[in-house]
Amino acid sequence: MKKITAILILAVLFGATLAAETFDSVCSSLAKHPIMTGDFTQVKTISAVNRQMKSCGTFIFSLDGIMWKTEKPFPSTMVVGMTTVVQTLANGKQNVIDASSNQIFTSISTTLSSMFSGNAETLKSNFNVAFTSAAGTWKAVLTPKDESVAKILSSLTIGGNSTQAESDLDFIVMTEANGDSIKYDFSNKKYPKELTADEKAYFIAK
Repeated sequence: MKKITAILILAVLFGATLAAETFDSVCSSLAKHPIMTGDFTQVKTISAVNRQMKSCGTFIFSLDGIMWKTEKPFPSTMVVGMTTVVQTLANGKQNVIDASSNQIFTSISTTLSSMFSGNAETLKSNFNVAFTSAAGTWKAVLTPKDESVAKILSSLTIGGNSTQAESDLDFIVMTEANGDSIKYDFSNKKYPKELTADEKAYFIAK
């Protein structure tokens, strides 16, 4: 009887731990590691023709912005900051875009910056957040409140794994208003305390 009682107590405590997890607690946990690097696999789905395009490479998430370095099928680098989006092609040619003209990249940059700085309230002011967690995983579906953003970006889904100690970001899905979607899966993740000189150079305007 004592053994059964102990098991029941542990089950209740474990269930309470999972139930206590919230979007705010996930953001607070992610904020412990404001820099995240690793590999990504991107799958873009074009709904109108049911076609998928796959690419892969490396990434940097930091409070300065995001860097996507695509290696396959064609090399290129895209740096998404708060004010500009800079794309560098394999031949060295750069395209600089005003970030305000690309709501999708602005939204994802703002979202990740807010999450990795633990600022859940900023996200809640810009998005309706539907958060769920179960069996050591979590997922948040963010739908934009701004109608002008919603005309382009239908939703932004983020998710990952959770333990009692911390939460981890495993994927992002951007669903556009026209039904197209882009999914990023992350692997080989690392959490350096600071960027190297070469990594910092990506975020310095040229």
